[in-house]
Amino acid sequence: MPADADDSPCSISEGQGSLDEFSLIKRFFVRPEIGAGAWPSSSIGDDCAILTIGAVKIAVTADMMALGTHFLDDADPYTVGKKALAVNLSDLAAAGASPKAFFLSIALPEADPVWLKGFSEGLFEAAERFHCPLRGGDTTKAASVNGLPGKTCISICAMGEVEGDSYMTRGGAKPGDDIWVSGTPGDAYAALGSIWGQFEVPVNDFSYFKARMDTPTPRVELGQKLKSVATACCDISDGLVGDLGHILERSKVSAILYWKDFPRSEQMKRLPEKVQRRCVLSGGDDYELLFTAPKNKRAQIENLNEGGAVKVTRIGEIAPAAEPLKVLDQDGKSIELSKSFNHFA
Repeated sequence: MPADADDSPCSISEGQGSLDEFSLIKRFFVRPEIGAGAWPSSSIGDDCAILTIGAVKIAVTADMMALGTHFLDDADPYTVGKKALAVNLSDLAAAGASPKAFFLSIALPEADPVWLKGFSEGLFEAAERFHCPLRGGDTTKAASVNGLPGKTCISICAMGEVEGDSYMTRGGAKPGDDIWVSGTPGDAYAALGSIWGQFEVPVNDFSYFKARMDTPTPRVELGQKLKSVATACCDISDGLVGDLGHILERSKVSAILYWKDFPRSEQMKRLPEKVQRRCVLSGGDDYELLFTAPKNKRAQIENLNEGGAVKVTRIGEIAPAAEPLKVLDQDGKSIELSKSFNHFA
């Protein structure tokens, strides 16, 4: 059960205290292995579960997304369909897996042909681009609440193939490893923060930010190239620092990040420094890859920038677990961090 969250906050309480998304999973859904004949799997907590089926290893991920939580209520159905599959393909990319199939279950308040046409067009555009066909699923009517129509809810299970033991997890980072990121994280949240009225962005830049939020590109090809050099990897759904925290926890290490080295789009650079830090460090919803690798792999990784479709940038290094996670400004002073997104936190 990979634990990936994407958008707006809410909270619940259970027993003697509040549960956030990740403690909820650990408390109620992590169990000892069941069944002598079950397919062996990597542990819960990575972007994908890696199932060993004879001589074959399959990466499996599942994400549930809902209008009003992961998408605005009036979101274009085309971008909803495209993004719904993209976020699952991003998990496969973080494992270094080749997409092979997906399954779709969807709850709808009504069978609206116009909405379904746009949704399916976006969905299958992503499926065709990444050679990942639909192989089954289910549909149901979303339950109404207090006489109001239920919310559209989309659940996708995507599957990919990995070769031998050549795949990536969140565990494996070691002190001294470099920390790298693909693309320009923070762009997606710049759109969401603007929509929510948290800050303003230039009118001419909003369409760029919104496109980055609505139609992220899963880094499938990059993930397959990284699996021979990376020691740990995850995708950025909840915020760069928050998702790095999952790597640090699984690998039992810490990290130092250098703000001056972070890649930022030209549009991001036009925002106030405080807004840039909020978006880039904690915003989330980018679906870029965040990974670690030994220093002796720098040249090999930097070569990926030559003619590659996406740039990768070194932003920090892994430190021993005894040290706290730090993000340092150009003067070497620690930057105060905003919390990354966490369902139920």
